[in-house]
Amino acid sequence: MYDVAIVGARCAGSALALSLARHGLKVIIIDRTRFPSDTMSGHYIHPAGVSALRRLGLREDLERLGSPALRRMSIDFGSFTISGAPTPARDGTVDSFAPRRWAFDPVLAEAAVAVGAELREATNFTRLVFDGRQVKGIATVSTSGRVEDVRARLVVGADGKRSRVAAQAGARVYDTVPARTCTYYAYWKDLPIDRAELYVRDGRFAVALPTNEGLTFLAVAWPVDRFGAVRKDVETAYLAAVCELPSLADRLVSAKRVGRFTGTADTEGFFREAAGPGWALVGDAGYHKDPITAQGMTDAFLHAELLSECVVDGLGGARNIDAALMTYSQRRDALAKPLYDMTAELARLSSPSPEVAALLAAVAVSPGATSEFLGIMAGTVHPQEFFAAPNVERILELAGRPKAA
Repeated sequence: MYDVAIVGARCAGSALALSLARHGLKVIIIDRTRFPSDTMSGHYIHPAGVSALRRLGLREDLERLGSPALRRMSIDFGSFTISGAPTPARDGTVDSFAPRRWAFDPVLAEAAVAVGAELREATNFTRLVFDGRQVKGIATVSTSGRVEDVRARLVVGADGKRSRVAAQAGARVYDTVPARTCTYYAYWKDLPIDRAELYVRDGRFAVALPTNEGLTFLAVAWPVDRFGAVRKDVETAYLAAVCELPSLADRLVSAKRVGRFTGTADTEGFFREAAGPGWALVGDAGYHKDPITAQGMTDAFLHAELLSECVVDGLGGARNIDAALMTYSQRRDALAKPLYDMTAELARLSSPSPEVAALLAAVAVSPGATSEFLGIMAGTVHPQEFFAAPNVERILELAGRPKAA
C-alpha cells in the first residue's frame, strides 16, 4: 500500500513526488513514456517557478542543464517597448529559464527517486480502483504487458490537459474560456537572444527565448480561426509573421532552423474540480490556460507545492484529508484566477483599449513601474495590486500623463 500514487511524471507529478517523499510518504509515480522524451511546451520557467525549484533543492540542477539564466524581459508593442527586470521573488530570485523538456523532466523524476519515490516508466494508467465512491488505487499495464493494481491512500492525476484520471473521477469543469489562439514554434541556431523577447501586435503574438545547446525557441501565435490556413503551410505563415517584426526578422535572416515546427490550437482554458474522495489533480490535469503567458511549468511547481503541504497534513494526521484537500482546492483557485483572467484577455490578440495603452506607455518610461508590470508574469507581483486605482494613478503621474477619468 502506497500513501500516494501519481499518474504522470513530468513537472507537476515529479515535483509533487519529490516533496511528498521528502516528508516520508511512500510514493509511486507512473508515466507512459520512458525518459528522456520531449513534449510540447512553452519552455519558460518564471522567477516564481525558479523560486519553487530552489525550495525543492533543484536550482543548481536547473543551471547545469545549459539553458542560460535570463534576468531581463522585453515586451514590444510596436509603438513602444517595456523592457527591464521583473520584481524579484520574496527569496530574491530574479532569474528565469527556458530548458528543453527532454533535458529537464528527467532531472525532476530522478530527484524524486533519489529521495525515495518509486518511478515506473513505460507504464500506462488504465482505470481508477474504487471502493464505493472512494478511490483506492489505480490499475496499470506496462508496455511489456504486465498488469497490476496499485493501492494508495490518495491518487493524484498529473496526466495533463486530457487527464484520464480527471475523467474517471468525474471532476467537474468550470470557468471555461474557449480557445482563442493557435501557436507554432521551432528552434533556431545562430539567432542571438539574451533575454525573453515578446512581441504584441493586433492579431499576432511572438516570443523568443534562448534554450539549451545554444538554440533559440521562437513561437508565433495567431487567432484560432487562422489555424486551418496556417497549418496548410506553416513555414510561410510563420516567416511572414516574423517579417512583421523587423528587429527580430533581421536576426532571423542568418539563422538556421533546427528540427520541425510544433503547433497546436488546443488552447482553451478551464478549471477542473481539484479533488474528491481519494483523488486530486495537479498541473494541466486540473487547470489549463492559453500558453501566451507561458505559465504552465511555473503553475505546475506552485500548485504541486500547495498540494504537497495539504497532503502531508491530511495523511500525516494533522487534519482530516478531505478538509486538507478542500484547502488545496481553494488555495489553488485563489492563486491561479487573477492571471488566468489576464491571460484570457491577452489571448484575444486585440489592441488594448486607449486607457490600457496609455498605462502601458507610462510603464515603459518608468523603471520601477516596468519591474512591477513584468513581475505580474514573473509571478512576483499580484495583478490586482498592480492594477489597483492608486497604483495606476501613481504610474500615470510619474510619466506626466493625465489620470484615467
